Order: sequence, then structure tokens, then C-alpha cells
Amino acid sequence: MPSPPKTPHAIWYDDATSLAQATRWSQQLGLPLTRDDALPEAQPLLVFHQGRLELHLGKPRHKGGVFAEFSARKTHAIQRQEGKNGLLARAIGLRKHPTPRVLDATAGLGQDGFLLACHGCRVQLCERSTIIAALLEDGLERGLADPETAPILKERMQLHAGDAGEFMRQKTGSDPVDVVYLDPMFTKSNHAALAKKEMQWLRLLVGQDEDAPHLLDTAIAHARRRVVVKRSLKAPVLGGRTPHCSIQGTTIRYDVYLPETPT
Repeated sequence: MPSPPKTPHAIWYDDATSLAQATRWSQQLGLPLTRDDALPEAQPLLVFHQGRLELHLGKPRHKGGVFAEFSARKTHAIQRQEGKNGLLARAIGLRKHPTPRVLDATAGLGQDGFLLACHGCRVQLCERSTIIAALLEDGLERGLADPETAPILKERMQLHAGDAGEFMRQKTGSDPVDVVYLDPMFTKSNHAALAKKEMQWLRLLVGQDEDAPHLLDTAIAHARRRVVVKRSLKAPVLGGRTPHCSIQGTTIRYDVYLPETPT
């Protein structure tokens, strides 16, 4: 049986200079503030440290927190490492449609969504975990203060803190997106190739996406052009549903599903 999700029990802050922002997040998330260093090792904790909101396990540390980042440094890394011939760009279909509207339905820390925005996609981030959505909101606010990334974030990225399935059902028929992107959270064995600290800690917060097969059905009904599902290379297809094609790398693959009536 998978372990149940854990919720941060407090927000820790550095000092008086961090108090105002920490108080804002405390009120927004309904979590108490603390300066107590004697905290359980395996308990998630939000930390406002050096001007950003971070997720830690146990006592706060000056290094090693998990946070969302949309920075010029990341933009340059994306440009160096993954162009429009990269696996995700090919799966999304950027060669044929260079500026699609993409719904990142399981946004996490927004790294794939940011990559797509850097390539010209207009990305709607959906994240139903209130804690992860707060990390995303904090990262977007900091990114908007960077003159290099501000245009990308302002023009091409939006955050919706809520359930992606409900979000899609509200928009069906009125404002559909071109592509829905899914990266559902599963057990460690299914994400072995991706088991970085970020993945492990986010899994601790959200558990498993048990409703992912249903979300795939909703996405296929909603997307105008395609649905893309990120999987570790040897993981089974989502919900037993065979994709139209797969784009494979050395450790991951992207399963591509086309709508029943593509436009």
C-alpha cells in the first residue's frame, strides 16, 4: 500500500526580513509560522528562505530545498540542451504547429511547462496540490521580476490552482486547448529513472495520481490536436490505453494520443 500524502505543518522563516512574506503565505495556506529548529526529520516543511518559498523535509537547512524556478539561467540551459528537436517538443508537435496552446494538467514544479513556453507555446499550468501551487506561484512571481524571463511568463504562462479535470470540463466546447500534457505521479518503481529529490518530495506531498486514467479520458475529449503522457521507459501505458505513437528516449518516453475527431 502506498503511504498517504503528507501536509506541511508550518512555515519556517529565516529572520525578521522574511517575516512579511512568510506571514503572507501563512495566511494564504492556513499554516502557522514557526522558528522552531527541533522538527521531525520526515515531516514536510515550507521554508521562506532568501526571498523564495521552498519545501524541506524536517528541520530547515540553508541548502537543499525544493522550489520552482523560472530564471534566465534555466532559459539558457533549455536553449543549450533541448531545442525543438528534443523529445518533448517532438511529442507536442512543434515542428508542424510551432505555437500551440498547451494545458500542463499535472504541472508539478512547472519545469516542462517552462520548457514549452521557452519554445513559444502558450502554457496553462494546472496544479491541484495547494502546496505545490504555492511553490509555482512564488516561482512565477520571482520570474516576473527578471527582465529576461518576464516576457515569457507574462505572455505564455498562466497558473490555475485546482483540478485539471474540472478545469477541462468547464472549457470543453468554449475554449479548448490544442495539446494536453500529463505527467502523472506514480510509485517510485514506475519513476525510477526520474527519482530525483524533487520527484521524491513531491510524491510525499501528493501521493499517487490514482485518477490519472480518468484524467487521460477527459484530456482526449478536450484536446484539439493531441494528448501527451510522460512515462518512464518501461512503465505500462496509462490505463491500459494504447497510444497512437510513442517518442522514446533512453529513460523516458512520451505516449501520444490523438482525439477521436482531430481538428
